[in-house]
Amino acid sequence: YKSRGDQLLRLNDYTCAAAYYEAALSFIANVSIGGTCIARKNGDAVIADVDCIDDDQYDVTFTSQNGEEEETTIPLKDILCSIWCKDEAYLQPRCLLNLSRCLVKLAEIDSTSGNVGCAGQRKRATRQEKYRSSAVLGCSITITLCEHLKESTASPDVALLDSLIGKARVIRSRAFIGRNMLKNAMVDAKKVTTQDPDDKDALKLVSEIKAIEARSKLLDKKISREVCRWVKKATTTSEGAAAIERMDEESSVSDSETHISEAEYQQSFVAWMCRKTFMEIGAVIAFVVAMWVIY
Repeated sequence: YKSRGDQLLRLNDYTCAAAYYEAALSFIANVSIGGTCIARKNGDAVIADVDCIDDDQYDVTFTSQNGEEEETTIPLKDILCSIWCKDEAYLQPRCLLNLSRCLVKLAEIDSTSGNVGCAGQRKRATRQEKYRSSAVLGCSITITLCEHLKESTASPDVALLDSLIGKARVIRSRAFIGRNMLKNAMVDAKKVTTQDPDDKDALKLVSEIKAIEARSKLLDKKISREVCRWVKKATTTSEGAAAIERMDEESSVSDSETHISEAEYQQSFVAWMCRKTFMEIGAVIAFVVAMWVIY
């Protein structure tokens, strides 16, 4: 499946290539007791050991960087993927990486309008947003998986795993740019240039992000100048002064109307109270007369 997906990716058939990568990953998607998986914790993709499975609830143990263990129960939807312990050729991170690359390309070429939703998710978004958010998640899983393989494998190919991590950061940075999350995109791009100052893709991303930020600042300045020019014109020219006077007159008229309505309300309330008092007095007099006639 991976070989076929790679061929389709080279032919720019991203939809079919993504389907083959998903099929390849599905063969190692089973989470079993005693195995290791990548789970969602506080929005991050972290390593977890599976202790027990009860229907759709998983008892897992998270291990922090300082060695502290945390046991908790998480639902099935928070299990991102299982880790294939016999993956000597690193096929799992490669499939995840190429799948993320396909999703970023699909976000660029798929112009279908309208919002879509996924099962179990309330929030709806456009196809492009879904593609890019899925690509970000796929790259995050790839980075976590490669870091885990570097630590847990007996003789890991560190150079290859670092290369996969760098590619994942470049793809994730591109997805962040599409989501207008420029700070996150810059963080990923700069981490790659720190590890490899000659990485052309990362250097290109840094330049692109800086250009986008410069255009955004220029647009903000242009809008500010237009607003200042409009305010100056409205306060200094005769037309602007006349408009402001009309606004003041309309405000004073509305205030006077408000006062008149309040006065009328007070007068009607006093009249109602007087009528009510007279009716009560009349009722008392009628009762006294009736009692005098009876007795």
